[in-house]
Amino acid sequence: MSTNSADHDSAIGAPQVRRGRGRPRDLKKREAILAAASALFFERGVVATTMDSVAERATVSKMTVYAHFADKPALLAAVFERTTKRFHLPELASGEDLKSSVEHLNDFGERLVAFLTRRETIKVAKMMAESADQYPDLAAAFYAAGPATMLAKVAGFLRSLHEHGLLQIDNPELAAEQLIASWLGFYQLQQSLGIANPPCREAISKRVLLATQGMMRAWAP
Repeated sequence: MSTNSADHDSAIGAPQVRRGRGRPRDLKKREAILAAASALFFERGVVATTMDSVAERATVSKMTVYAHFADKPALLAAVFERTTKRFHLPELASGEDLKSSVEHLNDFGERLVAFLTRRETIKVAKMMAESADQYPDLAAAFYAAGPATMLAKVAGFLRSLHEHGLLQIDNPELAAEQLIASWLGFYQLQQSLGIANPPCREAISKRVLLATQGMMRAWAP
């Protein structure tokens, strides 16, 4: 049984750092720690990354790391929050008629697939999947901030078209899952396995268009 990770990463036994009331943390050092932790989590995985290695990569002392983050879960949560703030899902609004609405949907689909197949996005998803058993709350937060929000946007859009009589969709949530799955295909799985690079813009555009057209025929009133 290995004790290195527990020795370094447990809050128990971590250096106790007391700061004077009102004393500000060094924001530059905090950002350096987050950048180092993010890089190491991606390179080595969450489990294999220790607080010692983060301190070494950030060129700060371990005491400084613990002054900002009580333990590795707290550091992982901060890295997750820092990463998700950089990700912005495109807006999705229905048009004046079905044709313009479908154009908006295709544009959204293209930008969404491009976003979901970025190398950084794939790495974040892999990192969270690998650490889900150990950090279930963070995994749930990741899903809520990313996939669940994406699904809600598309479902809301499809529900609006149904309510206006432009499409016949009995279950907008299920329809949204089917549409997004058709847009993505196996792109993410192939990249996660390291057997493919991010798709080009032309490939994304063609796939999204064909998927949307197929769904529109199925949902025609």
